[in-house]
Amino acid sequence: MGVLATFDAEGRWADTHVCDGRIAEQLAGLGVVWGRWPDPESLPATVFGSRQAELAQLRERFSAQSIERVRLEPHTATWPALRRQWRAEHRREGVEVRCVLSGTHLLYLRTGDGFVGVLCEAGEWVALPAGSSHSFDAGEAPELDLLRLWSGDAAAPMEAASGASASLPSLDAFVETMLVLTGHAADDE
Repeated sequence: MGVLATFDAEGRWADTHVCDGRIAEQLAGLGVVWGRWPDPESLPATVFGSRQAELAQLRERFSAQSIERVRLEPHTATWPALRRQWRAEHRREGVEVRCVLSGTHLLYLRTGDGFVGVLCEAGEWVALPAGSSHSFDAGEAPELDLLRLWSGDAAAPMEAASGASASLPSLDAFVETMLVLTGHAADDE
């Protein structure tokens, strides 16, 4: 289930949307394309098999020249350093498409007056326009398998975004808050 939350310039939670149409509409206003592949349970096993057509369509639609698969598991040795890079607001030259094969992934985008946070789960993908200011998180103990497609040079370094960054919730805090706001929080009693 996709979730979109808006934040003010200081990082305070404002609105929450769980409707696919509303998520796509809000992101389209930022030049971002969000979508979902059918049958997400079969994605990791079939993305390079029976999902070739969908993958080819994404590559063609966004002029992707390179593709990388990123797999993170709890206790991945490189995760703390990679997490710091992902959580720091940055931008890239070309379009970047992130397809979540399994697990959960949180994307933050800078807007004119604050930020938008998008929680993506297995089967969902997001295409970021070139030069968009954004950050990502996969949580304290990530279980994430995703594809990253680029229209530009994948080896090009990320450029730090200018301007002060707000203190935005980590993936873990985002999920916890979202569950409380939507009435799905687990009772500890």
